[in-house]
Amino acid sequence: MSAENKAFVLDTMRKIGRTAALNLQERAPDMSGTEIIAEESFLPAFDAARQYLNYKAGYVCQTAKGNAVKLVQPYDSTIFTGQPEELPAQWGFYWSTDPKKAKPFLSLATSPYMTGDCCTYEGHVWRSGQDGNTWAPGSVGVKWDDLGTIEEVQG
Repeated sequence: MSAENKAFVLDTMRKIGRTAALNLQERAPDMSGTEIIAEESFLPAFDAARQYLNYKAGYVCQTAKGNAVKLVQPYDSTIFTGQPEELPAQWGFYWSTDPKKAKPFLSLATSPYMTGDCCTYEGHVWRSGQDGNTWAPGSVGVKWDDLGTIEEVQG
């Protein structure tokens, strides 16, 4: 492939990716966490250098730890410089009901797991058996179903 053809292909693919990313931002308010995480390759990366006062609530992106998040309320990111995992009042987390897309467990009162949501914890994939779940799998009195090891479930 000539350099000219390669440049054309790369430019075309970038345009397609940008269009898909913009389309995902438009559709995100009506999508479930499972649907958003299924398209996470089109989520922009969270960038701590951006000024999130300039973004509308509902903006979605992906954290450095791979979590899909939405902006709950615009904030001054020059003052609050942390990652979304450190700023749960500003960011809402999406969870997937697809065990192959489960993310590491986070205990966040602002983003609890609902019935069917999946996470990984201590080498296993787990499915929440109750709504409003902020307790780690294995906690007494909390319903989680062990779906198997991460390797067995996610390959």
